[in-house]
Amino acid sequence: MVNKKFKMKKIFSLFILITSIIHAQETEFTFTPEKGMTDYIVISVEGKTAPEIYKKVIEWIKINYKNPDKVILSTIENEYIRFEGIGENAFSYENMYGKGFKDIKYQIEIYIKDGKYKFDVIKYENWFSGNSSESASWYEIPEYKNNLTEERLKNIFYRKNGKPRETNKYFYENINYFNTLNKSLFESINSTVKKNDNW
Repeated sequence: MVNKKFKMKKIFSLFILITSIIHAQETEFTFTPEKGMTDYIVISVEGKTAPEIYKKVIEWIKINYKNPDKVILSTIENEYIRFEGIGENAFSYENMYGKGFKDIKYQIEIYIKDGKYKFDVIKYENWFSGNSSESASWYEIPEYKNNLTEERLKNIFYRKNGKPRETNKYFYENINYFNTLNKSLFESINSTVKKNDNW
């Protein structure tokens, strides 16, 4: 009887562990040819209320972006912020001369709750400077879309012989732009530095 109870406890503990791993929320953006880009990340900010987080996000945008009134596209007070930004030379790629760089344009949604926020990159484009047949414009980068199948991603990143395509080797480091952006936001939310009025 004791043995049976012990086995049941072990099975239950294992079930809880597996469930928590499956439902664990990502805290950093990653990219793999098998799964693509992390859909979104959830960041814990203990001891902060939703209104406090919301206020800090707005402050962070106002400090870090040139025209915050144009950058902020939509808000729901204390719950949600959507904003747009441009990163100069933030997209690396391989060309015939080696490593090249392009500007990016992105939209990010921040969902806010007490003690945490969700950071979701909903649009990710880079600048195409144009050629004789196409005009210059922003275009969405298909490799980072979350709706691509595993098979499609593998075709983009691997040759038929299974070897990785050299032209895509910088895709992994491009994601770090958003991790750096989120780190800056997180540090701003947690900052307790008071303004110095003695100037």
